[in-house]
Amino acid sequence: MKPDLTLLYSELGLRPDCTLAELQLAYRRQIAELHPHGASTSHQSAESAAALRDLIALYTTASRFHRRYGRLPGAPPRRGGGAQRALAVASGANPDRLPVPMEHHDEPHGTRITLGVAVVFLVLVFGVLALVSGEWLR
Repeated sequence: MKPDLTLLYSELGLRPDCTLAELQLAYRRQIAELHPHGASTSHQSAESAAALRDLIALYTTASRFHRRYGRLPGAPPRRGGGAQRALAVASGANPDRLPVPMEHHDEPHGTRITLGVAVVFLVLVFGVLALVSGEWLR
């Protein structure tokens, strides 16, 4: 049976287009209320134990969905990469092994140029050192 993730959002008082940080915060607050560690009695009611299990299962499902697709279930898909991913999955590729498209690059373009210049410089330095030492003539 598929989990009803609308139940997760309603229990936490969130909308499906919330951020992952908002979901995590609301989840932790709800866990703190349901968890028996703070109760004066050592027994947890069967209803609250079942609610806790259900909440953990729904949150786990939503977290896995976010890791796989880069968004929470029910949120609108991100631009780009979705059609390519759907085609790859339809062709039999493992969706866990597919690269996740990035919307913003963490590394600016200038860093790549700087790295390339540094590599070329090092190659030239080693070449000049080899010429000067005469080792390449032997």
